[in-house]
Amino acid sequence: MPLLLQLVFVLCLVLVNGAPLIVRDSVGISQAELEQFEFFAQYAGATYCYDNIHSGPGNTVSCSAEGGDCPRVESVRPMILQGFFDIGETQTAGYVAVDNVNQLIIVAIQGTSIASNLLDILTDADIVRHQTDLCGTANTNDGCEIHDGFWRAAKDVQPLVESIVEVALASHPSFKIVSTGHSLGGAVAVLIGAMLRNCGKMVDIYTFGQPHLGSVDISNYIQNQAPTQGNNYRITHYNDVVPQLPEHDWGNWDHFYPEFWIKRDSGTVQTSDMKIVTGRLYETGGNEGDKSGWGLAFDIIEGLPAHYTYFGAISGCDPNAPTRKL
Repeated sequence: MPLLLQLVFVLCLVLVNGAPLIVRDSVGISQAELEQFEFFAQYAGATYCYDNIHSGPGNTVSCSAEGGDCPRVESVRPMILQGFFDIGETQTAGYVAVDNVNQLIIVAIQGTSIASNLLDILTDADIVRHQTDLCGTANTNDGCEIHDGFWRAAKDVQPLVESIVEVALASHPSFKIVSTGHSLGGAVAVLIGAMLRNCGKMVDIYTFGQPHLGSVDISNYIQNQAPTQGNNYRITHYNDVVPQLPEHDWGNWDHFYPEFWIKRDSGTVQTSDMKIVTGRLYETGGNEGDKSGWGLAFDIIEGLPAHYTYFGAISGCDPNAPTRKL
């Protein structure tokens, strides 16, 4: 990958914190689905709050004290089993929590946060693809190549997350596991979800503004895991540029589907504002096709508000604001 393209990708993610097939798309989702998306967007957004990722067992997930917005999550008082930060070389952050009201085990990974982790820049920029064993025998095209930065971040937190989830399941064997994240955190959350699925667990994955993971094998593998090993919900917003990165033309960077595209620029999202885009690898019927035509630099500027907004301000917390004694 030419150095210039790597530098362009770094710039994109600092600024904002995929042969097409014939597909069947639909407009509109149910009210219950919309409420689910809003709910898990708040769990993902809560990772940007200092207290949540620095918390030990027993504290509850909260956002309002640090300028964030997760009222639905706060209302059910999910208990944090372990917050984590500075994990491994990538210093990946997030938390694992138990939601007793909705019977959920939540794995939430923080997205790019320059204020709290400058190494996120290097993680985002490490776009050389790395052949992995994640796809098992389904690595028939490219050796299950994955964005090296995302792969390293997932491997850094894998042992910790798997051990905490095991403890949670021992106490709550009937609870559903959900892996979620925004931006860089969404990419890592997908890989962690796939790792947990490979261990025999059912995991639903919700990502918001997630960039491309790799090419053919990993995209097909994640897509084919659903629904027998859990459901995939990849949510994008209008012209958010991050889900378009690294650009498909830089080396057949692809996505898994379906994509749930918020086709409304701003304002309160209604069920009719969501378009379900189905297909495989690279489909321009949703966010991938929402480009200005004026080049990447213009797309970055135009896509800034959309990346920060998923059913509200998803990264509104102050990552450097300790508010309670741990």
